[in-house]
Amino acid sequence: MKTASKLKENFKRVGEATLDERKRISLTKAIDSLRSILGDQIDPDVRFGIYVNDVGQVLLSPEVSVPMHELWLYRNTKALKSVLRGLQESREGKLVDLGSFEKYANEEIE
Repeated sequence: MKTASKLKENFKRVGEATLDERKRISLTKAIDSLRSILGDQIDPDVRFGIYVNDVGQVLLSPEVSVPMHELWLYRNTKALKSVLRGLQESREGKLVDLGSFEKYANEEIE
């Protein structure tokens, strides 16, 4: 099993749950707490990596899949920082209108 890098160690208890007859645990309280951290709209594609340590403690780490054709960006820290900087500048309204690129629509790509 892959190991996760633990980002923080300050876990807090948000409730308790018991196994139901099908050995499932309700994570409603955990999800409510997660919403307060990640925002009300948790992406429907979120998955949870499940990790267990040597004493049986369980850690659920929210994760999303990255398409293979986008993986290069996450492996290239310089490019990722550039994209994140551009997104931040966009949020701040630091945009430059370069006009329409319609005239290039039918040109061959080299």
